[in-house]
Amino acid sequence: MLGLILSALLVLAPLPGLPALPDGAEIRIVSAGLRTVYLSWRVEHGVLRLQAKPLPIPQGRRVRLIVRAGRALHAYQGRYLDGDVFIDVPGGYISVRQAFVKIYHLRWPRGRLFDGAPAPAGR
Repeated sequence: MLGLILSALLVLAPLPGLPALPDGAEIRIVSAGLRTVYLSWRVEHGVLRLQAKPLPIPQGRRVRLIVRAGRALHAYQGRYLDGDVFIDVPGGYISVRQAFVKIYHLRWPRGRLFDGAPAPAGR
C-alpha cells in the first residue's frame, strides 16, 4: 500500500533535473537503442508542436525520453504502456503525460499525445 502511495506521489514531481520546459525545448521519444525516433516535439508558447510524423510505439516497449532545454540535455529511461510513457526514477515512476499537464502545464493540438491516445479531459 505504501509503495502505491509513493508511486502516486511521484506523478506530482517534475522529471529529475528538469524543473521547467521553456519555449524552444525539444522533446523526443526514442527507442532504447536510440535507432528509432517515435515522436519529436518542440515547446512553443506552452504548446507541444510535432516536428515530424509520429511512429506508433509498440505496447510495453522500453523507450528513452530525451529533452534538450537550452544547452542542457536530459535523458530518461522508461516504458510505453497504455497510451503513456512511464519514466523510471528511484522509488517508482513518473507519468510523462501527467507531468506535461500538471507540472509543466503543456498543451497539445488535436487532442492526441502518444500514438493516437486521447489527451486528458480539458486538453
